[in-house]
Amino acid sequence: MNVGRYIVMFLLGCIVSGFYYPFSFSFLPESLNTKQIIGVLGILAFVIKCLKERKVEMQRMVVVSALLAIAFSVWCYFSMIDNGTDDTSYATYIVSYAVWLGGAFGMISLIKAYHGYCNLQLITNYLIFAAVAQCILAQIIDNNVAFQTFVDTWVEQGQVFLHEVDRIYGIGASLDPAGVRFASVLILIGHQITVNRKVTDSNKLTTVYIISFFIILVLGNLISRTTTVGGALALVYIFLFFGFARGGNLTQRQLRFYGILAAIIVVGATVLVMLYNTNPDFRAQLRFGFEGFFNLFEQGEFRTDSSDKLQGEMWVWPETNHDWLIGRGLFGGWVFSTDIGYCRFTLYCGLIGLSIFTLLFLYCAYAVTFKFRSMEVLSLFILSLTFVIWVKVATDLFFIYAILFCIDGDYDEDGNEIDWDARLTGFVEPDTGPELGT
Repeated sequence: MNVGRYIVMFLLGCIVSGFYYPFSFSFLPESLNTKQIIGVLGILAFVIKCLKERKVEMQRMVVVSALLAIAFSVWCYFSMIDNGTDDTSYATYIVSYAVWLGGAFGMISLIKAYHGYCNLQLITNYLIFAAVAQCILAQIIDNNVAFQTFVDTWVEQGQVFLHEVDRIYGIGASLDPAGVRFASVLILIGHQITVNRKVTDSNKLTTVYIISFFIILVLGNLISRTTTVGGALALVYIFLFFGFARGGNLTQRQLRFYGILAAIIVVGATVLVMLYNTNPDFRAQLRFGFEGFFNLFEQGEFRTDSSDKLQGEMWVWPETNHDWLIGRGLFGGWVFSTDIGYCRFTLYCGLIGLSIFTLLFLYCAYAVTFKFRSMEVLSLFILSLTFVIWVKVATDLFFIYAILFCIDGDYDEDGNEIDWDARLTGFVEPDTGPELGT
């Protein structure tokens, strides 16, 4: 066993977690978080790359998306000035955009420095490690006072508020931001299971991916119920494109996958039932995380306290033509008493600002499919996640596109890009095929 190799990979996993689930150290300024630190590494990596190549070269997708981010920032600044406010929540969005992109470049540069490449499967593996680790850490923090004290002493992540509202948390993973990131990872797992033969041709990889999927889906949901959205989209992805073959007959590959899936569900369900009946704290967490399903089973209606508030209190819209077009220039401080993204963006920068922001993500989705033929369906599902999430919360999913902008494609031995989506959309099930990640 190469211990040094696993130590390096563990450290890389910690860096990925620090990028994907950013937090601040208590001994550093609160405004400086791990994502920004990794972003500085990204800038240095880019400078070194330019010096080595003796030229400055940027992909078109980065230039165009950056221009859209600038346009959105400028419009938000105009809305802020027009309304006489000082709320720069999204007027400085270009800074957030640059930090995410720089952080992704820095993180992936480190992975490439060790592995020699960084394709979608490899970064998915690291993101799975980070997500599973956060789910497990959240349970340890919640059940071990000494460890919780240690984390709270050295990490600043708004834990005072989290204790007040009695929510569990990892290290940088809490509330809806964590749920959105868990949801993204679940969709990436669904993509790998669906199109990557290296995964589903291996009992070991299939088992690891499925177990990871359910750990993130279940334990991640206890941190944030937004995780459910990604789980639902991932399952649709898997069963729509992987689950059926021509003529309604399942292939050997599909039968093996469903056999492993069934075994894991039986074992997992047994463990959850035992914990539900023996651990009151975990039972309370499960009832919170899956409140809608418990209400459906016990009351015959799928509803949660959050959904009731969304429907009854949080659909708050502008009242004047000026506010509909330009907005009120206010976003922070719970000023309009709504979490709904569509409402908050419209109230802040009007329909014009919301349209620019929407165009940014539409372009990012298009740019990814233009760069990688193998990611057309994946990009569509991530884009769907963006627009579905805005019904619940105002958040930014550029972080996942920043990663996709920076990774390598998957190529066969002749240097040709593997177009997995050609098989996916055509329901093609070849007996053999090139492997990913070689």
